[in-house]
Amino acid sequence: MKRFGKWLRNALAALVATWGLAGCMSSADAVDVSSGGFDFAVETSGTTATARNYHTGRLNFAELEEAARAAIETASGCAVRTLVKRDEINTFDATLDCAG
Repeated sequence: MKRFGKWLRNALAALVATWGLAGCMSSADAVDVSSGGFDFAVETSGTTATARNYHTGRLNFAELEEAARAAIETASGCAVRTLVKRDEINTFDATLDCAG
């Protein structure tokens, strides 16, 4: 029982830390969008946007990039003109082509 209590305490600490980290990493202005099996926090400002995906592990980069493009287009209502991956993990910056 003592071993289970220690495991439970560690699991709860990890859960609380994860919630805190997610809260720090996403902006209050970000829109959560799911695309291509990935979840993104998308921030838009004028004709630019940033999409962040906090998935860890091995990914197919081409699939992630296309999912980021679709997530930005969904959140902004605009077409993506350019899409560039930042040095940060799974973060993409886009310029937008808005019709109106």
